[in-house]
Amino acid sequence: MDPPPKPSSTSLFQVYLRLRPRPSSLVQLTQQSLYPLLTPPERYLTVEPPVQDGKDAMPTHITLQAPSDSRKRAVEKFAFTKVFEEQAEQLDIFKGTGLVPLIEGVIGEGRDGLLATLGVTGSGKSHTILGSKSQRGLTQLSLDALYRSIKNQLLHTTSHPSLVSSLSAADASEAQILPASSFLDGVYGDVLAERSNSRTPTPMMDSTSTPSIPRRNLPHRPSALPQYPDISDVNITTDPNIEYAILISMYEVYNDRIFDLLSNPPTPKDLRRRHLLFKSTEASPDRKVVAGLRKVVCASYEEALMVLETGLVERRVAGTGSNSASSRSHGFFCIEVKRRPRGGAPSAWSGAQVSIVDLAGSERARNAKTAGATLAEAGKINESLMYLGQCLQMQSDCHDGAKPSIVPFRQCKLTELLFSNSFPSSAHNAAPHHAHHHRNAQKAIMIVTADPLGDFNATSQILRYSALAREVTVPRIPSVTSTILSGTTAVPRSQVTSGRVTPNAVSAEEYEAAVSEVARLDEEVEILGVRLAEEEGRRREAEEEWRRAEERTEEVERQVREECWAEMEVKIEAERRRWMGAWCEEADRNDEHLDRKLEILSRGIQIHEDPGPHPDDHIADLESQNEALRRKLDAMERELQCRSPTKSKPRNPSGIAMDSSDAENVGFRLVGLSLESRAPGVAKTPRVKGRKLTARKWDFGEDEEGF
Repeated sequence: MDPPPKPSSTSLFQVYLRLRPRPSSLVQLTQQSLYPLLTPPERYLTVEPPVQDGKDAMPTHITLQAPSDSRKRAVEKFAFTKVFEEQAEQLDIFKGTGLVPLIEGVIGEGRDGLLATLGVTGSGKSHTILGSKSQRGLTQLSLDALYRSIKNQLLHTTSHPSLVSSLSAADASEAQILPASSFLDGVYGDVLAERSNSRTPTPMMDSTSTPSIPRRNLPHRPSALPQYPDISDVNITTDPNIEYAILISMYEVYNDRIFDLLSNPPTPKDLRRRHLLFKSTEASPDRKVVAGLRKVVCASYEEALMVLETGLVERRVAGTGSNSASSRSHGFFCIEVKRRPRGGAPSAWSGAQVSIVDLAGSERARNAKTAGATLAEAGKINESLMYLGQCLQMQSDCHDGAKPSIVPFRQCKLTELLFSNSFPSSAHNAAPHHAHHHRNAQKAIMIVTADPLGDFNATSQILRYSALAREVTVPRIPSVTSTILSGTTAVPRSQVTSGRVTPNAVSAEEYEAAVSEVARLDEEVEILGVRLAEEEGRRREAEEEWRRAEERTEEVERQVREECWAEMEVKIEAERRRWMGAWCEEADRNDEHLDRKLEILSRGIQIHEDPGPHPDDHIADLESQNEALRRKLDAMERELQCRSPTKSKPRNPSGIAMDSSDAENVGFRLVGLSLESRAPGVAKTPRVKGRKLTARKWDFGEDEEGF
């Protein structure tokens, strides 16, 4: 395989590969004691020897071959700028990846720099970038080299009170700039001093006053920071007529949104953070910037490390099946180096920045055992890494000689942040007061981390789109002829390929051996043919038996369905009858309950009647009145009978003589008076006005004709 192509002006990254160191002997012994039956993983990655000879020659190629326990795959070779094996240390990575020239370009040329790590979860990305408790990572080493080179020309906020205001006036990202002392005091301030001074001071009206810092509940201010490895031998030359200022900012890309890691929520209950925009501003119309970041002016290496530790606390981390502390976002640590001529205008700042990116690792849900919100985060991470792979594949195709094409870096926030400065900006597109600042394309370094004993599928996928070049070798299966003649002497290739092996080409013994081998193979073929015929017969019988079994199964299924249908009908009818009986019983119970309620209601109702005369008393009164009237009538009849016909008729009270009809009228009147004198409860007989009741002669019976 050819050596890797040299980086050109159109290269997006210089890609380096670092292999994760093997676990120590103590860790291996512990694993063997805990899991004695666990087989050690097989190494599937091989580092090829260096192409060039020399003491400082570094390998540039690796070979990837699938493990024996997986399915057979093609053997792949990948080319990188350099390959760092397991024994490489942090200092070797720092000096071998070109970070020192990158820092020199930022300080002297004003050219942006980018350092990113890419790899599978648990392959050593965060260790490479941030180090551990005992040794520093590439971020700390870059900060140390930067501060060592410009410490004599670095401006401090204590000696230059107007430094923050001048930086704010020249900043194009609408950032909130504040000194490191104010920021760290607000974060790690003394709680007792804060409680003793409970009264809030009156805010000053000065526009240049330091903004308030949200209170955070951190345990304590870190006191001990790692100092190994030492890079005091690294020297970077600078211009003594230039003044510098360093601004630190940190943010993360979580679920394709940008969040500031140095701007904490106002209260512990307010866990929602406002996401920032990646856009063009009035001061930077030709390039996009993350607007609204909080930037801290750090005057020393220790202050920068404190700010770094503060931002790392806010980064989203979760435990998965692949890693106990897996990063759930892509972290950006930006070191902005501002420069201006000594004694020049206060706001004549220019400069560049170094962006150190810790990319989240790709993972599979089956291996990581993620679910819920963690699974959604993994989906966003894998999606952004897929778009990053497409951009890197464009770079690989350009190196292979393909026609250059447009890099699709605007598909997600991650690729847009990584590659937006990879192309030079046009000076005529800039704002008028920034037209003299012409920006070159950034210098980018990518370190791919891989575990030779880890997940083969995930590692091979990362290597395919991150390597500068790739070569695939498909292993060939040996032919039958080569297998037959493997134990004999070599035969000319022309005769083997033509299919003719004559006795002139080989000796008689070899020819007889080959003929006997062919005869043996023919016999085996015949035996295999007979076995094949028997197997085919048994297969046909099995297929016929299978067909009959299917028919029996269908018949049994039909019978079972009919039985189930009949049983279901019987159960439905029984259930219907039971329901009707229950319904009738319920109706009877309701009627009985209603009758009982009516009975209880009737018992509570009493009918009161007014007392009246007894019927027997009224009847006795009537009988006595009738008896008196009869007696009076008898007396009048006797008086009439005793009278002589010649005597005058008796007169009524008005003086008019009365005849027999008048006597009858008197009788009827007496009867009427007796009826009117009844009790109030007895109905009265109505009287007809203007009509007299006259007794006629023929109204009396035969016995009364003489009356």
